[in-house]
Amino acid sequence: MDRSPQVRGLLDAGLPIRVIKQLLPCLKQPRDILVSDVTPETIATLERERERMDRRVECPVRSREALSAYVETVRRIQRAEEAAGCGPTAPARA
Repeated sequence: MDRSPQVRGLLDAGLPIRVIKQLLPCLKQPRDILVSDVTPETIATLERERERMDRRVECPVRSREALSAYVETVRRIQRAEEAAGCGPTAPARA
């Protein structure tokens, strides 16, 4: 049975090869990523991987939120300066 589509799907889902090796004996149907005959150890491994993925996702999300807050602050300051006539788009004074 060709398991390459299953392996590709698991890799695309972010699972490392070491975890996929553990899952290979459980993969029964071609082109399915569903796992049957799962042991408690396999479930624990998958849960740890999900938690690891969550941690990896949290950092870029926090960075994006911080960047968004910074951009909004800069825009708010620019709008206030423009309203006061002293921002970068304010008319030049002679």
